[in-house]
Amino acid sequence: MKGKLILILLVLDIVFMSIMGCGHKVNRAALDADAYFAYAKKLYDRGKYFEASTEFSIIVLKFSGNPVVDDAQFYLGESHFMNHEYLIAMSEYQKLVDDYPESPYVEEALYKIGLSAYKLSQRPELDQEYTQLALRHFQGFIEAYPKSGLKKEAEKRIFELRSRLAQKQLLGAEVYRKMGVYDSAIIYYDILLEKYYDTPPAEEALFRKGECLMKLKKYDEALTNFSAFISKYPESKYVGDAKDYIGEIQTMVNKDVGDGQEKK
Repeated sequence: MKGKLILILLVLDIVFMSIMGCGHKVNRAALDADAYFAYAKKLYDRGKYFEASTEFSIIVLKFSGNPVVDDAQFYLGESHFMNHEYLIAMSEYQKLVDDYPESPYVEEALYKIGLSAYKLSQRPELDQEYTQLALRHFQGFIEAYPKSGLKKEAEKRIFELRSRLAQKQLLGAEVYRKMGVYDSAIIYYDILLEKYYDTPPAEEALFRKGECLMKLKKYDEALTNFSAFISKYPESKYVGDAKDYIGEIQTMVNKDVGDGQEKK
């Protein structure tokens, strides 16, 4: 009997919580622009991003011309962003920038367009379309708002994206190096060293370029390359190998000089 009573009370408790969870229905048709926005924003704040995006869309359409519309347009983008719908978010942020250029949300919207593309960026071995897109948007953001509080975050993302593109370039170079097509590998390394000289992959690129020059028996260029490498990356894990290569080159040069003198 006691067990049945506990079960009944438990069921009643669940029903009660369900009713409370549903809450009272809001007569949205009767809400003015500000009240409707407050209602939609509450959904957003509670993490109900899909529902919030629907309501923000209605506000944008229903209250066109009202000062609250740019707020709704921004949070429409935010709702999609928080729901990981980055392509849609980019479109909604761009709509804010295009339709409401005087909105105080424009600065953050421009940053979020770049951040949305950043979220879509893939690993270096995959297609880098969104990496390039995010890079362009972040660079454009900094140009438009050089004193923004978000500038440092944008610069951080730019460095990460450039490093990803550099790694993509390095992977391409490594394919040719391992195939023994050293001239093509050097072309890839040179592009990396020119465009992404300040990224982490540049370290390995400079060292591997020296190895390729060695394989092509371009010893003078290899010597210059390895010397530059040691100067730029004195703490690199490749420094020991670079010094060994320099030693080999110098030994070969001295041997060639000695052989030349003997022939005389």
